[in-house]
Amino acid sequence: MNLDIYLCTRNELRSLLETVIADAFRLDPAIVPAQVRHSLSKLIDSFRDDSWMLVESPYVDKIFRDSYYLYYSSKYGRYSRDCIKVSLFEGQQDNADFRSAAGLDVLKKQYLGFFVVRPTEPDFLGRNTISPRAFKNLPSFDYCSMPGNTTANGLKFEIRGFPHSSQDGETYSCAETTLWSVMEYFSNKYAEYQPLKPSRIHAILKGLSYERQIPSRGLSIYQISYVLKESGFGCRIYSRQEYGNDFFRLMSSYIESGIPIAVGMDDFGEVNSQNIGHAALIIGRKSHTEADFINLKPNQGLNAKQLSFLKLNQIDFYDCNNIDSSWVFIDDNHPPYQIGGADYPVQNYNAQWSQVKIRNFVVPLYPKIYLEAFEAMNFIREFLFFGLFPLEQMQKVYMRFYLTSSRSFKSSLALSDMQSDLKGFIIEKPMPKFVWIAELANAEQVKKRQGNGLLVFDATEPNISDNKPLIVAAYQNHLLFFDGNNDVLQKMALPLQSFSLFINNLTPSAQ
Repeated sequence: MNLDIYLCTRNELRSLLETVIADAFRLDPAIVPAQVRHSLSKLIDSFRDDSWMLVESPYVDKIFRDSYYLYYSSKYGRYSRDCIKVSLFEGQQDNADFRSAAGLDVLKKQYLGFFVVRPTEPDFLGRNTISPRAFKNLPSFDYCSMPGNTTANGLKFEIRGFPHSSQDGETYSCAETTLWSVMEYFSNKYAEYQPLKPSRIHAILKGLSYERQIPSRGLSIYQISYVLKESGFGCRIYSRQEYGNDFFRLMSSYIESGIPIAVGMDDFGEVNSQNIGHAALIIGRKSHTEADFINLKPNQGLNAKQLSFLKLNQIDFYDCNNIDSSWVFIDDNHPPYQIGGADYPVQNYNAQWSQVKIRNFVVPLYPKIYLEAFEAMNFIREFLFFGLFPLEQMQKVYMRFYLTSSRSFKSSLALSDMQSDLKGFIIEKPMPKFVWIAELANAEQVKKRQGNGLLVFDATEPNISDNKPLIVAAYQNHLLFFDGNNDVLQKMALPLQSFSLFINNLTPSAQ
């Protein structure tokens, strides 16, 4: 069987796919247009008008082949083992571009990603990794991105984006799709994690299931967490009911840390409930603007003791994780990079989804991160307000708070504009694999993405007594650190200059 390859514009893609799908999957040409409208039109219509597409058929897709041998091959009806692949490019292409070194250099700059069309009517859309630059009418956002390697017309390409797929409704639902996406992301970024195919998800859950798993009826948030735990993570589940006002602040801290989180949503118990239960990923947030910092309210989410300290010392304390952000969703019901608010994140889908709320979320943490966000957040506040060197009177203090790897942090710090004496001291400090960071700034600095204070805490130390998590702190023109020989917290004067804030955790959508 020869490989059929077609080049077309975005406007020509739908009609071309109707023909290729009917031929490749042996479907009735009369019903294919309606099925393409059902499963692919939203995605195709969201692409930039100047996009060109390369269509290849047949294509062997590793995820669908897994589903095929797990399930579809045992059905009486005939299903193709093969798929169709569509690659996206910015601007017009020519067949000759794919057969010259000069053409390849241009193509690599114009490559925007790919999506797979599976023979699972009417839900044709399979796995895809597409750059945000491929879409029109998207706002500016910052998100978790991964480098992915793929091919088109025999050539190798690299794409930066986030993996996405629709559910096929039989071997995996929204929950399984969410699990596949998050593991695809981590396995492409870190060698210690492996991709998660549908058969592996069902194998992990086999011992927990009291009835058949296929056709899939979805998974609970606890089953999602269990699969992630069995895949190598030290998961934490946070519920809106338990954490109350801290719930969205915790979500924000993990997103700011560059960790995609799996959210469980439903409208159970709401007025005019449609009994909708759904799982999706949050992978980023809309880019912060100067207005976000200007409109941020001070002293939110603090206890009575902390509020009393701030009032007594005439301090306004601004936690940047309280910024009212819109989230970036990876949702199998829609094209990638959907934007939704905190309270009713999917109300723009249609009227039936208007009351759906986020009830809980799962964070896939590195297993040796023992100091989770809630405890770390409270410890940092207590340290700043009541520690050895509390915040000084009559000032406005903005704090960014996030988790990062010490390797990424030190690499960024080495090339930063931080003053050399402080930079050298921090880089030479031994650190665990992951650290919590608190950056401090005044009102003018934070608008320029700059700060004048930095605190580094050990993410592997859950014992917060005697300031054990503290590694180093530099703020209010002083340096604080533990003396390694005597295990005593030292404080010394050090004039501090402004420095650029750390931004390596999230990727701007324009890149």
